[in-house]
Amino acid sequence: MDILGYNIAHANDPTYKRQRLVLVEGAVLAQAQEATVLGSSPFGTGVNAGDVLRVRDALVERRLRTAAQAASDWQYRAQTMKQIEAIFAEPSDSGLQSDLDKFWASWQKLASNPESLPIRSALLEDASALCQRIQYIYAQLKSTADDLNSSVTDKVTLINDISQEIARLNVQISALEPNQVGTNALQDRRDALVLELSKLVAINQHEEGDMGVTISIGGRVLVQAGQANLLKCVTVEGGKRQIQWASDGQEVRINGGELNGLLWLRDEAVPSYLDQLDTFASILVQEVNALHRTGKTLTGIDGQDFFKAGTTAANISLDPSIIDHPELIAASSTGSVGNNEIALAIAGLESHPVKGSMTLNQLYRTLVADIGGAAAIADRQATAQQLSLDQFTTQQQSVSGVSLDEEMTNLIKFQQAYNAAARVITVMDEMIDVLVSKTGAVGR
Repeated sequence: MDILGYNIAHANDPTYKRQRLVLVEGAVLAQAQEATVLGSSPFGTGVNAGDVLRVRDALVERRLRTAAQAASDWQYRAQTMKQIEAIFAEPSDSGLQSDLDKFWASWQKLASNPESLPIRSALLEDASALCQRIQYIYAQLKSTADDLNSSVTDKVTLINDISQEIARLNVQISALEPNQVGTNALQDRRDALVLELSKLVAINQHEEGDMGVTISIGGRVLVQAGQANLLKCVTVEGGKRQIQWASDGQEVRINGGELNGLLWLRDEAVPSYLDQLDTFASILVQEVNALHRTGKTLTGIDGQDFFKAGTTAANISLDPSIIDHPELIAASSTGSVGNNEIALAIAGLESHPVKGSMTLNQLYRTLVADIGGAAAIADRQATAQQLSLDQFTTQQQSVSGVSLDEEMTNLIKFQQAYNAAARVITVMDEMIDVLVSKTGAVGR
């Protein structure tokens, strides 16, 4: 009844594994008055309470940990990719594509009226807005990369804390009598920590009897008995934080879990997007400046750089000489009134190939498509892996979880068994009473 009550109390605890009392036959005694030539006939002494076992399936739990590793990996990627998509805000009227379209349209408008100062001023405003948008996107991507880099340290700290707690539980469990309620509660806590650890990083777990569980990462032992081998973060070239074993400084091999998704985003995905944005900005600066330098300003002098030369996505801006001086925009190739050849040529960059067969617009759309594709893949994988995790969680709960209907049925069963045993004692008492009180009374 105590075990049933303990199970019912933990019915809503997903980390709890229901317990079952093993009933064992009592010691066998012999009654001398029934002795025969073969010896006394054996007679039992009832039922005793044996071990208290946790109901679990090790195979299902191993599959659950594997599913948790994959699900956590892809969920982390999907969540971060959604944040990156939000930075670009495409497709929408507030994205970089909208600013780029306004920039080309301003050059086209200037070509229709090359001498108009208001149109020239509007062009400078649109060009400045384009520069600010590119800088903003780059800064947000860089901030995302920095946040991911900082998160590596947080994850490593959490892994160390969990590892040390598992090592302490190994010691406590081995010091207690096995298969008892107190030990089982500690084992439930340890199993919950192992599952939490598997969400952070891919692990292998082995149970080694009195030594508890042994956990390894990338082929090296993380926890064994009461010893936890800690990890550390070391800043390497480029400011990246590398995960190493604290004991010898060897790099840790990460194969799954949130940490794997984090490292993929930090080392591959985000740097790739930064490089593509840099390429787009650099080509934009080079192509516009190259054409602008071949033209003539309203004052008749040769055109200078439109964008500040040598800038990238991080610091793209208008050339200082042209800011607040719309008359220095070189829209003409000859300086004659009405000539708009340079303005038309720069406006034509919207559809003119600048890198292989790709235009500037196509370069940017390729970047957006890459981000959208990676986000869609991560989202689909996260959904699929979560379904797998839910399936194994359901299997694990069907084995180890507490069913109130089953516990209530057992409650009634044991209650009836108790009543039956009490009835046996009552009948035996009545029989003995008859034997003692009435035997030999006949004929008195």
